[in-house]
Amino acid sequence: MSQLSDFILKQAQAAASGSNLDKSVLNGLSDSILNSMKQTALKQGGIEQLTALFTGKSSAENSPITALASQIFSSQIAPKLGLSSSASSAASSLLPTILGALVTAIVNKKASGLDLSSILSALGAGNSNSSLGKLGSVVGVLGKLFGKK
Repeated sequence: MSQLSDFILKQAQAAASGSNLDKSVLNGLSDSILNSMKQTALKQGGIEQLTALFTGKSSAENSPITALASQIFSSQIAPKLGLSSSASSAASSLLPTILGALVTAIVNKKASGLDLSSILSALGAGNSNSSLGKLGSVVGVLGKLFGKK
């Protein structure tokens, strides 16, 4: 999970370069994306949404994962940081860019060890008795069959 969180934070920092967002806001954006992915993984149809996003079949801009991350940031994280609604809105407008950069890095295999299988595993697929765990295992096997590591 740490590798995934660190990579999301790195994408947040890159997306916000040149802005005046402080580290706590960047951490909040990163946390909202990670929490959105976790919540999505656990709901019915969520694995399909994650798979579509991280295989490039759906865009980050129109993804329900991005919408959920925005809602999490605005309703849970921004108030804790004391952000005004305009500051919260400005910060959350970076979410599609951050998630899009994360997806691009995964699709183009530039995420140093992160792929769909490792993301599913980090989100809870490590439990092989769960349906999420079984899907993670299937994705790993299919990835090896098709030459993806």
